[in-house]
Amino acid sequence: MKTSEVMTRAKFIKHQNKMILTFDFSDLEISDARQVCDYVKGLISRMPKESVLTLTNVTNVKYDGEFKELTKDLVEHNKPFVLAGAVVGVDGWRKLVFWAVTKLTGRSNLRLFDDIEYAKEWLVAYQK
Repeated sequence: MKTSEVMTRAKFIKHQNKMILTFDFSDLEISDARQVCDYVKGLISRMPKESVLTLTNVTNVKYDGEFKELTKDLVEHNKPFVLAGAVVGVDGWRKLVFWAVTKLTGRSNLRLFDDIEYAKEWLVAYQK
């Protein structure tokens, strides 16, 4: 994947005068998802602790052991920097995987949504 495409899949957007870091993994193969993760880690690690709102899109991602481990690693890495996180595109049995990852990493400030707009609204209203 070209660097320019990676940068479009991990970027800050503004919603109601608040910045949200978006990670778009939708329709990606694992090698491309890994590139996005590496880029995200570089972006988020420069931010103050507990300051970042994140919105992750995992629509049509192949959920296998490799992606589960990649996601778990990203969630653990991002934990100190994230104030709150929203995830869209999780359906069916994958919700159980999401629940397991959040339990294993101790993340209580993550929430699933079916709609991106609802996710953004929840994020900008989030209070610690």
